Amino acid sequence: MTSDELYELFRSEIDDDVAPHLWSDFEVWSYMNDAYKQFVRLTGGVADISSSITEIDIVADEATTEVSKKILKYREARLVSTGRKLTLINYTDTERPTLDYGNAATDSDTQPGEVHSMIFGEQKGLVRWVQVPLVADTVKLSVMRLPLEKIIGDGQEFVDVDEEHHESLLLWMKARAHMKQDAETFDKGRAQDFRAQFEGYCGRVREEWERHKSKPRVIAYGGL
Repeated sequence: MTSDELYELFRSEIDDDVAPHLWSDFEVWSYMNDAYKQFVRLTGGVADISSSITEIDIVADEATTEVSKKILKYREARLVSTGRKLTLINYTDTERPTLDYGNAATDSDTQPGEVHSMIFGEQKGLVRWVQVPLVADTVKLSVMRLPLEKIIGDGQEFVDVDEEHHESLLLWMKARAHMKQDAETFDKGRAQDFRAQFEGYCGRVREEWERHKSKPRVIAYGGL
């Protein structure tokens, strides 16, 4: 289903397909784009190892590097030059007194000024290196992220959501639509109902994906 098709379906289901509309085109596209992002966020994000946001630069003598604000979770980071896997550190862990996240190397294989760890979560859109790098390099990331493209119309594809889930986006769109502060559109009860349906659907999808990712284990029972 394309964005234009979902637009028409929304107009039809909410009984607003005849002008003058209760909801403007701008509002409908805004609701659709928000539904797209919310679906991805509530289902855990899009796994990404190949888009432009998965390669970031290390600049010599610069302690930090900008990263995409669309990244929800870091799964892995490796130096392109050596393939060395970096340790991923949530900034809240840097306050633990038993751990050293200063400029000194943390193991015998790391030389002074060589990056061995990446701290995230201190500031959105920014990561910090341990140690401060002496030479430039590139880091390849594996991340979970939000959609890269904004839905604005013109027959766009929902590339980060499978076809089977496209119609579920209508639930969030209707929830947003019924929160519009207007006598003819505002209906808090219906908005809450559509929101609950949408969040419940996303929860079930996430559970299915988590089961799919789980590694099967062979259990041996003695005597059988």
